[in-house]
Parts: sequence; structure tokens; C-alpha cells
Amino acid sequence: MKLSEFIRSNLPAILDTWEKFAKEIPSARDLDTAALRDHAVGILHTIASDLDRPQSPAEQVAKSKGRGPRGPLPTEAELHGAERVTSGFNVNDALSEFRALRASVLRLWFATNPVQGEDGSDEITRFNEAIDQALTESLERLSEEQNRQTRLFSALLSSSPDLNFIMQGDGAILYANKSFARLYGMSTTEIIRKNLFDLCTVGAQELRRHVDNLNASGRVYRGEIPCIPPVSDGAATHEGLLIPVLDDAGGLEAIACTARDVSERKAVEDRARRDANYDALTGLPNRSLFHDRLERDVKRAARAEMPLALLFIDLDGFKDVNDRLGHAAGDELLRQAAQRVKGCVRDMDTVARLGGDEFTVILAEVRRTSHVEILAQQILDELAKPFSVLGSDAQVSGSVGITLFPQDASSSEDLIRNADQAMYAAKAAGRNRFGFFTIGMRNAAWARLRVIDEMRHALRERQLCLHYQPIVDLASERIVKAEAQLRWQHPQSGLMSAAEFIGLAEETGLISEFGAWVQDEASAHAERWRGLGAAAFQIAIHKSAAELILTASKGSWTEIRDDGILIEIKEDVLLNSSPAVRARLERLRKRGGQLAIDDFGVGYASMSHLKKFGVDYLKIDRSFINAVTNQPDSRMFVESVIAMGHKLGLQVIAEGVETAGQKDWLRTAGCDLAQGYFFSEPLPPLDFEQLLMADAA
Repeated sequence: MKLSEFIRSNLPAILDTWEKFAKEIPSARDLDTAALRDHAVGILHTIASDLDRPQSPAEQVAKSKGRGPRGPLPTEAELHGAERVTSGFNVNDALSEFRALRASVLRLWFATNPVQGEDGSDEITRFNEAIDQALTESLERLSEEQNRQTRLFSALLSSSPDLNFIMQGDGAILYANKSFARLYGMSTTEIIRKNLFDLCTVGAQELRRHVDNLNASGRVYRGEIPCIPPVSDGAATHEGLLIPVLDDAGGLEAIACTARDVSERKAVEDRARRDANYDALTGLPNRSLFHDRLERDVKRAARAEMPLALLFIDLDGFKDVNDRLGHAAGDELLRQAAQRVKGCVRDMDTVARLGGDEFTVILAEVRRTSHVEILAQQILDELAKPFSVLGSDAQVSGSVGITLFPQDASSSEDLIRNADQAMYAAKAAGRNRFGFFTIGMRNAAWARLRVIDEMRHALRERQLCLHYQPIVDLASERIVKAEAQLRWQHPQSGLMSAAEFIGLAEETGLISEFGAWVQDEASAHAERWRGLGAAAFQIAIHKSAAELILTASKGSWTEIRDDGILIEIKEDVLLNSSPAVRARLERLRKRGGQLAIDDFGVGYASMSHLKKFGVDYLKIDRSFINAVTNQPDSRMFVESVIAMGHKLGLQVIAEGVETAGQKDWLRTAGCDLAQGYFFSEPLPPLDFEQLLMADAA
């Protein structure tokens, strides 16, 4: 049997034997059978066909040198060489693969044909020439493909804005693209063989550590690449890969690196991290970071058995500044206040802004309570100093609540609650002071929460009601108006006046719901009583500064839809009203509503304020009315208010009239209207309706 016939007949056995040899090649270990035998069948068929074809001595010589004839199309061996490049084969791997193919064919051939004649020897020679030709074709194409890929990768890496370089384990640079060389002010040729550890004086030690880890583990490093030259300001941050290149023995031959400048991304991430943890206005830690710091410091204090203090600070009078000078001035005051508080504490302490005008201070390692007292007073003294904001002077103060760990509480949540309660107690005690948390405050806080819950329940269950006190025309002594006064029919405490709960409603924001209910209820009664014959009858309802500010900011103030309602406000609303409140009052005027100043004389409203807001009525405070019959100063004041009001086109109402003498004097002085117990106490709606109907008869 000819060798060519043998090859064709024994292809499976040849390939099986060859595959066993080929599997020992490092680059072939991960290839499956199909990939490993790729083009091998075609190569063997080409060799068999070549053995069958007659050839001249010149052709034999050419083939022995790998220069046999080639057609216009690539041979199977050439295709094999090109595809082996993509599998990671090098020249040695290709030589080993063809060496294994040669050995597989000859071993099986000699096993089948142990005795070879002259013809057999000639066939072996021609077979070796054919194998050499195939090997040459494959190696040439493999080399061409490697060179092509090298050119492509070189062009890609060279023009890449990323940093790409290859270095030895000792730091010697073997390859560098333009971006990497430019980082060090060199060309790509100048930087070769330079030592990166010497160039990278900033971060060289960290880079050595990464190289040592690569050498020990053989694993790719992904993360920040410390390759900052000494001339840099250190602002750039590079992230990328350090890839170990291993030799056949598994040792570290080189390190390939690709890195990218991520400075802009890092800056964006840092800004986002700062925005998430720091207050944009003051730069202080925000509520989220404050909670994290407090949790951390509580744990540290517990481990060290060292007390910790938490201070809760609220600015007194800040809303007045904000309303009077505007939000920009208020923001500037908060920035200055933050710096003043921060200047009072140590670097190890935390000053945070929770929101609005509320600040907290975490004092770690408190050795004496007296130190906390000194610091709290220092903060109060700083906050009490005048502020200069946007060209205007402003004055505020502070109320500081203090709680201690572990004496008062063991958790951060309880500490916050305690400090908040102590702050409210300091504010209630007169402001511009500090106070420590006590158990009594906790009980008071629980009672306060209970009342707040009961107030919400009162709104839902219609436990609220209005009583009406008549307002009398002094000339005719007829009832022309009434003042609505809120009452709460409490299930346990009985009938409660507004003075007993309205302050808490203002603190909690429930005042807007109470105010809306009063307005709706009074409007319904005014409409009913006007329909019963009192055509010009009005009901006066009171709107506090807190309600006006809250409803204006939320846009929740129900509009007055008829002239049956008279709105009463105090002088402080005129003095410190925000643009939103002023806009509400102006809208009230345009819709035909009327406005009265309650308790006039105890504030500082001027004639310009009265004109600016379009006030219709002045209600003189009862403290002046009580003294008109026996104190000349009070009489002079009331007479001047009446005269001023009439000159401005306003009507004047006297509050708290309790005697006939007071009534007669007021009528003689020209006062227009009066109310008080002399005429009637505040009455429930049905009783007042009977009084109104009797008065009209």
C-alpha cells in the first residue's frame, strides 16, 4: 500500500494519535477536538495528493526548502496558520503541532509496514518534504498574521487616549503608547527601558506592592493605578488593569497595563457623595451623616466607657429675620451661625445642620458636665452677637437642649429625642438659654404627644365648636358683628378655650386645619344669620401669624368668598409678614374682604403699615379699655387711636368693655363699636342666634 493510500485510509487513527501529542502543547490545552483538528484533514489530503503527483528533481529541491508551487488561493496549511494565531499559538507551538503530525503518520506507517523497500524510502522522503512545505506555509501565514495583528494593536494602543504600557517585574518599561509616554514628558522611544518605579515617585511604593501581589498570585489587579509623575499636582486619578504575563514555567515574564484617567468621574462621584452627606447651604454634615456619626460615636463611647453629649440648637427669632429681610438674608445668617457654632467646638466633635434653623453638636469624650455647660454658654454668646447679612443687621438667639450618654439614654434615637425635648424646654423657659434633659421632660413630651393626637381626633370627631361674642354699634347699641371664639369639647377635660391648646396647634402645624375648620363653620353661620334678616352682619375670625405663614407657604389658605367674614390679625403680622402672606392679604382685599387689627396698641404698627395693608378696623386692646375711666394716660391713648383711625377712614372697635361707664365714655369719645361681657359673654350658636334675633326685633 502506498503511503498516500495509507494516509487516506487511516485518517481517524492518525488524527487520534496526533491529538494526543498536540494536547501537550500549552496553547492547545484548552481547545476542543473540533478546534484542534481544524484544517488537519485538509492538510493530510493535500499531502496525500502531493505524494501521488509526479514531481521533478527541481520541484523536490524547492519543496525541501518550503518553496513548493502555490496556487492563487490560500492552502489549508496557510488557513491553519492564520487561525492558530487567534488561538494564541506562537512559532514554537506551530512547530510542535506539525512535529506531532509528522510523528503520528510515520509511527502508524512503520507499525503497519515494518519492512520498507527503496520505494518506501522515497515515499518517506517525499512525505517529509510535503510536511516541511505545509509547515513553511503555515508558519509564514502565522507570522504574517502576527505581524498584521501587531500593527493593528500597535496602531490602536498608540493612538488610544488611555495609558497602555508593558513593564518587567523590576519596573523596566518594555512598551509604552503615546499617552503614557506623554504623561512623563517623553517620546515612546525615550521611555523604553526607563524604570517606572523611578519615574513614578508619587505612589511608587504602592505600585511595587501591586507588582509583588501579581508575582505571588498571578491574578489580574483591577483598581487605581498609581502612576503619577513627580511634576504632577497629584490631582489625576487613573484606574485600570495590571495583567500578569506568565512564561511557560508559570513565572512572571512581564506586566501589561491599561489605565484611564477617571479624575472627572471621581470628581462627580465625590460631589454626589458630598451632596448626599453634607448640607449644601452651610457645608455642615446633614441629617443623614449626623445620624451615622452619632451611631458611630455612641458605639465608641460605649467601648471606651467615656460619656458623650448631644446638643440640639434652635435659633430664636430666625423666622422673623427671614420674613423681614428675605430668604437670601436668612440663608446668609444660617451660614454665619454655622461657622460660629463650629468655631466653638473641637475638630473631633461634629456640628450638623438638620434643616431649617436646627443644628446639633456631638461632643465626644466628655470628662465633666461643667465642660458641656461652658461650651453651651459659649455657643449662646456667639449666637447672641449681632449678624450683618446683606447690608442689614439681624439679631437672633439660641435655645440649646443637652442630653448625655449613657446617663440619659443608650441609643442614638433616644438621645435625639431627649435633646429635642430639652431644647423645647429651654425655649419655653425664655429662650437664649440651655437646659439639660430630665425625666420630667420625657413625661411632659409624652403628655404633649397625647394632646396632639387628641387634637387630631377632635378634628375628625367634630369635638370643636364656635362660641360667638356680639360686637355692638355704640351709636345704635345694636348687634352688627360677632367675634368667633374656638372651643374644644374635650371628652375628659370638658369645654376648653382656644388659649389652652392653640399654641400647640401652631407648633405642630395643625393650626392650618383648625383655621380652615373655623373659617368654614363661621362662614356657614354668617350666611344663615344674614339670611334671617341681619343683612350686613359679619363674623370676625382670628388668623395668627403662624397660621398665615404656614398656609401661605403651603398655598392651603381657603379663600374668603363673601363679605360676611372679617379677618382679624395682630400687629406683628404687619411688621414681619413674608411676601407670600402679603400676597394673601392683598388677594383678600381685592375680593372685597375686610381686615381688622386685633389688640391694637400693644405692638409697633405705624400708619404706613395700616395704609399699606388696607386695614378697615382697629380693635383697641382690652388693657387700655379697662383703665379709661380712672387713668388719664389710657384715656388719651384711646382718644388718639380713635382720632387717628377716623382720619385714616377706619372704624374703631373697643375690646373688653365690662361696665356701663366704659361704654358711655367710649361712645362720647366717638368709638364706633364695642364688645365685652357688659354686652354678652361668648355664646353657643343657638343661644347667639336667639340673642341676635331678639336684638333685631
